[in-house]
Amino acid sequence: MTLTIKPVILCGGSGKRLWPLSTPAHPKQFLALLGSDSMLEVTLDRVRRSTSDRLSFARPMVIGSERHADLISRMAKDTDILLEPVARNSAAPVAVAALSAAPDDLVLILPADQDIADVDAFHNAIVAGAEAASSGAVVTFGIIAATPATGYGYIEVAEKFGDVVDVVRFVEKPDLETAESYIASGRFFWNAGIFLFRAGDMLAAFEKHAPDILRTVRVAMPQNQGNGVAVLEQAAFRDCRSESVDYAIMEHQQKLKVVPVEMGWSDVGDYQALWKLSSKDENGNVAIGDVRIVNCRNCYVRADGKALSVSGQENTVIVSTTDEILVCDMSAVQTVKSLARK
Repeated sequence: MTLTIKPVILCGGSGKRLWPLSTPAHPKQFLALLGSDSMLEVTLDRVRRSTSDRLSFARPMVIGSERHADLISRMAKDTDILLEPVARNSAAPVAVAALSAAPDDLVLILPADQDIADVDAFHNAIVAGAEAASSGAVVTFGIIAATPATGYGYIEVAEKFGDVVDVVRFVEKPDLETAESYIASGRFFWNAGIFLFRAGDMLAAFEKHAPDILRTVRVAMPQNQGNGVAVLEQAAFRDCRSESVDYAIMEHQQKLKVVPVEMGWSDVGDYQALWKLSSKDENGNVAIGDVRIVNCRNCYVRADGKALSVSGQENTVIVSTTDEILVCDMSAVQTVKSLARK
């Protein structure tokens, strides 16, 4: 039997840790960071055709900010587009996705700004999780953790082995010592923020755990989508509580399953991640744009604005745009978000 999945791409992130490439007007999901296509376009391409004969995809939906309407419309051809007049984190758009589908539809929630190297493994994981989702579970996808990363949330599971296993709990980003204990136990996976569920089951979860969010989103839903583009009603949506779907639903939901998967996943969350994923020269340097490098090692140098000439640097990020120049030690990439706020 072929499974049909409705993909919904969440496109509202700000990508502050990749400033100044990523800005509020043009955040990272609309940037071509790892090739010629934007991250949104690459994400959509993963769910336009299946690599498994047991899996097919329905017409995708993209949910994003009204301020990015032109970018989304240009990059998300042949999709349904729902625009948020204000940002309300991830719980509200998941409720929108569930309300936009038939109760028995299998809905796949995907962030627009992640890299997945092994698409075959990703599609096989979707097939593995679909049976549990069809039986009423909310399914998430746990990335097999190679290192004790402190930049990701984690999912604890009841058992180490199996194609689909029970979730014990979601935990927030840990300190290094805690992350090391997670990896040693073998029962924790990185939380990729990818979810699969029947629309009706997710609506029931909202009714139980976050009825206020569902109520305001239901009122804000547009009556029709016209040419495939619609905007949520502003006054009603402004009243919606801003909350992540992890806090609003996942931490309280009883019937939760996780599919452990190794698919070359990255959230491309900072310049160190971007450096790791990019092609490098013999000295470990990434050079993009009008760049000259001499006597440098393990640097990420990108000129999207003025040309850059760099000598004698190691483990350094140097980025130019038309408005800004960033210089940052690779070990301090987490502080870029603070610079973006300033």
